[in-house]
Amino acid sequence: MTVWRLSWQSALRRRRLFLWNVIIPLLLLAPVAMSNAAAPHRVAVYGVFLVFFGTFGSAVPTVSDARDGWLDEIFRTNYSSMRWLWERTLAETSIDLVQTLPAILILLITGTGLSSFGGVLMSVTIALLFANLIGPVIAAMVRSLAEAALAGAAISLGLLHYAGFFRPPVSGWTLTLAMWNPYTPLRSGLQGSVSGVAPGAILGWELPLISITIMGLLVFMFSSRWTRHLRWPNA
Repeated sequence: MTVWRLSWQSALRRRRLFLWNVIIPLLLLAPVAMSNAAAPHRVAVYGVFLVFFGTFGSAVPTVSDARDGWLDEIFRTNYSSMRWLWERTLAETSIDLVQTLPAILILLITGTGLSSFGGVLMSVTIALLFANLIGPVIAAMVRSLAEAALAGAAISLGLLHYAGFFRPPVSGWTLTLAMWNPYTPLRSGLQGSVSGVAPGAILGWELPLISITIMGLLVFMFSSRWTRHLRWPNA
């Protein structure tokens, strides 16, 4: 049985948790989307939540699986670390997307309407994909759930800050960082959903996608090395 199937079966088997993961984003984000808050504030709240949702939802369970020895058992079956990472990242990204989609639709309906649905969906998918990709890497660097949460928050907030979620980038090195930032497409897509600006018009998506591709290739190429730190029983 593949990791993809196991991830989805585990998510659907725990129906109450799955439902809560749909309701909580709605409870927290719908009031923001329907409020009179300025567009940049709504974009920042959504951006922080979505990135944290993906990163925490990836890093923390990976630490738990490593601590329980489940990952060690998987790797002992000659299931390659690259295949595990690939299937797990895609599965968790798709699960996160399904669970946050209702909250995203609320933002669109209260903003510019569903006309920008495609661009927003693509930007959110890219962000969740990257968040779920770095989650296991964060888990490999820590030794507890608390450390995973702290490291995930620090890395996520740093990337969100330099993507311009909290303050628009100006000319100079901050603009350069924003142009290459993996979460810039998310900011662009969300801002387009509330202001009508076409996704990608604020800052192009080309450089962030190149950045994500390069980091993704490095993570996959060296997966056999850093995933050793996830085999806790042998540590």
